[in-house]
Amino acid sequence: MAIYIEERLCKGCGLCVHFCRRDVLRMSDRRNVKGYNVVEVFQPDKCKPCKLCEINCPDFAIYVESLDEVRTG
Repeated sequence: MAIYIEERLCKGCGLCVHFCRRDVLRMSDRRNVKGYNVVEVFQPDKCKPCKLCEINCPDFAIYVESLDEVRTG
């Protein structure tokens, strides 16, 4: 499983953090080139790729790749 965050697309809305039931994501103090605080992967080992973060991101800034996708790549 891998979680990719495209920081340049992230506007720091926090929807992915809100929808993550396992506290995998959190808001960071880092800012992207647009000046928004970006999301970071906090506890990747807790992720059970439900993809709710990916589904609810309005800017397509997060992508979750499950083990099956990684293997078949």
